[in-house]
Formats: sequence, structure tokens, C-alpha cells
Amino acid sequence: ARALDTDVIARASPEHKLRLIAALRAEGHLVAMTGDGVNDAPALRRANISVAMGSGSDIAKDTSLITVVDDNFASIVAGIEEGRFAYGNVRKVTLLLISTGAAELLLLAGAILMGLPAPLIAVKILWLNLVTNGIQDVALAFEGGEPGAMKRPPRPPAEGIVNRQMLLQVLTSGVTMAVILF
Repeated sequence: ARALDTDVIARASPEHKLRLIAALRAEGHLVAMTGDGVNDAPALRRANISVAMGSGSDIAKDTSLITVVDDNFASIVAGIEEGRFAYGNVRKVTLLLISTGAAELLLLAGAILMGLPAPLIAVKILWLNLVTNGIQDVALAFEGGEPGAMKRPPRPPAEGIVNRQMLLQVLTSGVTMAVILF
């Protein structure tokens, strides 16, 4: 119970580290563990996210998913921030691609259902994809992060890139674009 109310635990024995990780994981938490010694290896292996310090033992570095070569905890925070920015940018690009594709499909389906000629031929679809997706994808992919990304709680690990909110955004923007185009 005390482990659930504690943010940082230091100077714990290897046995206590394993017990803490097991207790937190049993409650559904993601557990990050840093270590640099041989005695940290079992806990590093059991944690969801394991980070070894670059000056630490080879066993700790081999066991860990991540090695911080400069031994600076600020590097861990910077890595998390960069990962959140990259994930956000991937979501933006995905939203753009799916929305414009949905708009094209709805436009074609609407024309077919109303008995009208196809408003887009293959060359027009290729041109639209090049113009609407090509340049914007690059811009979105390299966009800086949104302010406050580190203030938000971590996303659930099981959540995919496309979630319910994104599907609603895709439907709204896809239908809006299709109606305007029609």
C-alpha cells in the first residue's frame, strides 16, 4: 500500500526492489527502474522500462532496454519528452492521411450513389494525394512538440495510435471535406 503512494524509492535492497516492482505491476502500474550494478539486474529485467547508467556494470546495461551514456537523469526526462513529441506527430500525420483518404472515398461513393459521373479519376486522386499529403506530412512529422506534453499523464500502454477520439475526428473532417468537395 505504501508503494502506491510513493514516487521515488532509493537505496532499496535487491529483494525490496523486486517486491516493489511486483506490487506496483500487480496494481496495473507501469514501472520504470534505473540501475547500474549487478544487484540491479533482476529488478531491471522485471520492470516495464529498465534504464541502466552508462558507467554501470555490463550486466545492468545488457539487461536494460535503455542505457543512459551520460549518467544524467535529466537525459531520461528529455528522452521521454522527445518520445511524446514523436508519438504526437505520428498521430497528426495519421489523422491527416486517414481524413483525406476518407474524404476521397466518401466523395466517390456519394457520386456513385447519386448516379453522377466519378468526380475523381486516378490522375486527380494521385495529384490530390501528392498535394494534400506530401508536403503536410513532412511538416507535421518534424513539427516541434506541443506545450504541456510532459504535464499530461502517460497514455495507457494498450491504447493504439488510432483511438475513439481520433476516429471521431476522422469522421468529422472526412465528412466535412467530402461535403464541401461534392
